[in-house]
Amino acid sequence: MQALVDRGERVLLSAFTNRAVDNALEALVEQGFDDVVRVGTESGVRDDMQEYRLERAGDPDERVAELRGARVVAATTATCGSRLMREQEFDVAVVDEAGQLTEPGTLAATNLADRFVLVGDHQQLPPVVRADEADVTDDAGAGNEDSPPPGASLSRSLFQRLIERYPDASVMLNRQYRMAQRIQAFAAREFYDGELRPATGEVAAQHPRDLPEVDVDALPAHLEDQVAFVDPDGHADGNTNPTEAATVAETVQAYRDAGVDPSDIGVIAPFRAQVAEIGKRVPDNVTVDTVDRFQGSSKEVIVISFVATGTLDSPIFEDYRRVNVALTRAKKALVLVGDAEALGTDETYGRMVEWAR
Repeated sequence: MQALVDRGERVLLSAFTNRAVDNALEALVEQGFDDVVRVGTESGVRDDMQEYRLERAGDPDERVAELRGARVVAATTATCGSRLMREQEFDVAVVDEAGQLTEPGTLAATNLADRFVLVGDHQQLPPVVRADEADVTDDAGAGNEDSPPPGASLSRSLFQRLIERYPDASVMLNRQYRMAQRIQAFAAREFYDGELRPATGEVAAQHPRDLPEVDVDALPAHLEDQVAFVDPDGHADGNTNPTEAATVAETVQAYRDAGVDPSDIGVIAPFRAQVAEIGKRVPDNVTVDTVDRFQGSSKEVIVISFVATGTLDSPIFEDYRRVNVALTRAKKALVLVGDAEALGTDETYGRMVEWAR
């Protein structure tokens, strides 16, 4: 982004969600760049990004002039289809998390620019086209989370299509700034041919002890490493596993007792029913959500509940991109909670268990 602006280009920064747009905008601001206008509603834009938001009230001509004068304009792809944005012209559109966007969604942004750069990861989850009816209406959470139906034409992103058709035009960004070396090791080997690596030694060496006021000596012995596997010998009841939920809550409490701020802890589960089960047992300021909804986010500490026991007989486990997303949300600590025997019935999950132990 900075290189494009330095060359005198006007840039559109876009992504599917407000969260992704604000995260990208935050990275720009941290690098000292502030010649940017954020287009979005007051409720949609993060509090700490409000100062960059285009105020819609007042003289319309002044608002348009403010927008046209910005070197960088940040907006979701949905907002790119608005009348205000359709009147804008850009030299380059940079679309983040493009692997999650439907082709029409991507085009809403790229059509506003002479050139475009798509940034994403087709080894993670594809666009959500629709949820099965059971996902929406079943209060028990019987359906798997918002995965698109097999064969849905829009579930293949423009990003993936272009990579497959023009592989020489793609560049792998193999330096990651999120995960400690220990945490990223399995995903790097399993999904990225071993090419993924921490960007710096500081990133590689991350540990919960780096967090303010955290006493790692207060953690149980099995949580002293950056990666841990816990088998609580639970039993799945539909798409819930109460024993695992209790173990997750105990794990969260262990990190809290060691001084980790609850807002730095995230919990991921494959089913909404298990999300609800865990949510009843942990503080409100601990983020608990499904894999699909956690994509694009990260936390200092991540705890994953796999729910299944005996076998992995749910279609939700068949798409390995889902586990890739879950395993790569953590920065400093990752705890896997599940039935080792069930996970071992699949070669990929079996290797994951061996790595985590």
